[in-house]
Amino acid sequence: MKKIWFVLILLLLTACGQREEPAPTGPVLWFCAGGEERHGPALSPQPYEGELEPEALLSALLSGPTQEGLASPFPRGVALRQWSWSEDQPGVLQVKLSEQYGSLTDVSLTLADYAIVLTLAQAEGVEGVEISTEGHNASYRSHQLLTAQEAVLWDGLADEVS
Repeated sequence: MKKIWFVLILLLLTACGQREEPAPTGPVLWFCAGGEERHGPALSPQPYEGELEPEALLSALLSGPTQEGLASPFPRGVALRQWSWSEDQPGVLQVKLSEQYGSLTDVSLTLADYAIVLTLAQAEGVEGVEISTEGHNASYRSHQLLTAQEAVLWDGLADEVS
């Protein structure tokens, strides 16, 4: 099952034939790449100037992108209900979102999940994120603890082929 999940992430978040881009140098918010190009990364960073605290990062992320060519991965009306550190798992941030987030499935859910995870991973102490909707976890995720290391943001092999 882990192989299927890895392949899905690789397919969703890679840049087909795109060369590796340098990593952002400062804090960023992650949004869907909404440009007209048919190939390229599914998620792209937008520079962020603000507190690197979970609530501030989530607030800015849920407010949507300000940079042209980016789109929010979240359904209209999604709101942060609560966030807290897990008592059982050090380094795990638990994020509870409004019911609108529960309407996401498949690719849309994966993109929204990793926009949150990649953004929150910049806050001190965040090693993983658990996301729930009105207290419920998505039953069709292969696992509930999501980490930034799982996201493949570009395909290095595509550079070698092209």
